[in-house]
This record gives sequence, C-alpha cells and structure tokens, in this order.
Amino acid sequence: MVNYEIPSVEDLIRLGERHPGAVTIYVSTAPTPRGRELAFTGAKSAIDQAVRSLRDAGAAQAEQDALRAQWTQLAEDSGLWANLSNSLVILLAPGVSEEYVLPNQFEPRTRLGDYFDLAPLVRAVTTPQRAFALTLSSNGWNLWTASEGARASELPLVGEHAEDAADATNRTSIRGRQLLRRLGGDEGQKVLLDRYAQVVADAVRDELGRIDPQASVPLFVFANEPLLSMVQGHGLPGTVVAIPGAADELRPDQIDQSIRERIGALTAAEVSAVAERIGNGFAAGLAVTDLAQLARAAAAGAVDTLIYDITTDARGTLDDATGAIQLADDGTELVSRIAVHVLRDGGKVIAVRPGEVEAGIWNGRLLAALRHSLA
Repeated sequence: MVNYEIPSVEDLIRLGERHPGAVTIYVSTAPTPRGRELAFTGAKSAIDQAVRSLRDAGAAQAEQDALRAQWTQLAEDSGLWANLSNSLVILLAPGVSEEYVLPNQFEPRTRLGDYFDLAPLVRAVTTPQRAFALTLSSNGWNLWTASEGARASELPLVGEHAEDAADATNRTSIRGRQLLRRLGGDEGQKVLLDRYAQVVADAVRDELGRIDPQASVPLFVFANEPLLSMVQGHGLPGTVVAIPGAADELRPDQIDQSIRERIGALTAAEVSAVAERIGNGFAAGLAVTDLAQLARAAAAGAVDTLIYDITTDARGTLDDATGAIQLADDGTELVSRIAVHVLRDGGKVIAVRPGEVEAGIWNGRLLAALRHSLA
C-alpha cells in the first residue's frame, strides 16, 4: 500500500512488531523523470541485494520468489513511480507491503531481518518539519504551508486582504501620483512600501493566528529589501527566518527546498536545549548514554525522552521482556526497536541527523531521560 502521508505513532508501533523476513529499503528520489529513473534503479538493486542475502542465508526458493513477486507488483505500479518526492521507504515481508513517499531526505540503505529498520522513518514522524512561508514583493504576497508529509503549497486565505502595494495604499501603482496622496520620490515610495508591509504583517498574523494560535510553527519570509526588514518590523508571528531575494518567480519546489534546507537548524537548536536539560539529570541517574542501559530502561517503561542519531548502526538481538541485548553484525537494528518500545510506553522520541545536537553530554549516538533511576 502506497502512503503519501507520514505514518502515525500507531503505525510505527505496528510496523515495529516482529516480521520474519522483513526487508527495509530507503531510496533517495526526486519528482523528475531522471529522479524517477534513479529511484527505480536503486530500489531494484536493493531488492536484488535482499534476494542474494536470503539465498546466502539458506532461505527457501519460495521465500526468494515471494520477495521477487512483491517487487514485480511494485515495479508495475505506475502511480507510485510517477508521484515521488524526496525519499521512498519500502517495507516488505510475508503478508506486508507498505511504501511511504516522503519529502524528507534519507540516505539509501537496505536491511534484512526479523524487524523493519525504522530508525530514519521515526525522524519523519517525531521530528517537526512543519513550516509556513511568506513570499512578498510590491507586486503581491502569498502564504504557503509545508509539513512532514507534504511539500510547500499555497495556503488558502480566509479573510479579504490587499493583494499588492498599490492595493494596500489605495494607489494605481507604487509610483503613481493619483488617489489619496501625492507622495513622490524615494522617500514617498518608502512610506508607501512601509504601509504595505504593515498591511501584509497584519494579514499574516490574522491568517496564521487561526491555524497556529500559539505561533509554534516557524515562518520563512522570502523578500527583497527594504520590504524584508519592513514586514519583520511590523511584528510577524513566531520564529521568523528571513531569506533575502526576489520572491515573484519562486516555484513551489524552490520554496519547499529552501525551507527544508533551513528548518533543520531550528530543530537542532531546540533539540540541543532538550539534550542539555536531560544532561542535568545525569548525576542523579536520570539520564543514560549507554545502549545496554537504554535497552533495560525501555523494557521497564522508564524512558521519558529518547534522542538518537539515525545513522547509529547497532545490530543484534533484544529481549523485549528484560531489555538484555547481544550485539551481532547479522542481527536486527536495535535503536529503532528500542525507540518503538519508548513510543509504545508513551515516551517521546527525537531522531536527529549527525551534527544536529550540541550538548556537553551528547556522545553522537544516543541520550535518554529516565522517569526514574534504574535499580
């Protein structure tokens, strides 16, 4: 089943159950003919690799053929390959075939085992990627919205607002000398632009206030000076990220790309602050950075918050009841299994990329805050 929305926490918990013969494939994609071709080739190569691994492990021919049959069905799904985004996640097992088309950028990886490798997928679910954007010029303005599961698209407006600088200042044009005032020259134009910026800022606060009253979602502003500084000076909601440049000709995909290139820095700052707070509890036994301790705590339902690097490669076996682990190169991916335990018990999980966390306690792999110290 192809999904164009990110999985829910409930989906992660379901997918985190044991699935013998589970094949996990992450493929980088792009919504272009060349991008679709590369994605198809990458996915097929991953399937070939999985089949070889099954054969080398002594799997029955029927099991190999079943995986090939699942791939054939996917390969013939023209709707899937015609509607790609930045990444494709393929999860296959006997009786299971789920695919997620996501705007998140994931590095290619293939895993075979008794559990799906959900480590990168957890990031798409648990790490905020929602943002608003304002594109602004004297010719007009638009609001945009982007989310974890959808590229940037224009946000429909509820209220009635001025469409451009001339409309906002009741003039035939920004350089006109008709209607209300006879302001001329650079100074006059600056006054008119500032009035326009105020009208736009008021409209943005009204529109976003309806859907994000706490102003918790960052706002990216695309504009040239002096409008960029002017509109910020009139009080935009929430965290504002200014992106200088002409906004008139920006395509939705360019807006989306600019947002995703920058939103990670905002997330990194927030996560780093969380990590520092967790570190304050280390001396009291309320924070762990060791995988074995983390596994024990997760099995006991003692993990409140888990931060981990999605590139952490720790494979082996996990005893779900006791949390005991044994490392083994041919085992399953342990950190994502532990993350599912944490989510199942109502904990919070934050999956990060390398370099996103700056905190004294951070070891580059994992960090967890405990609800209570381990016995």
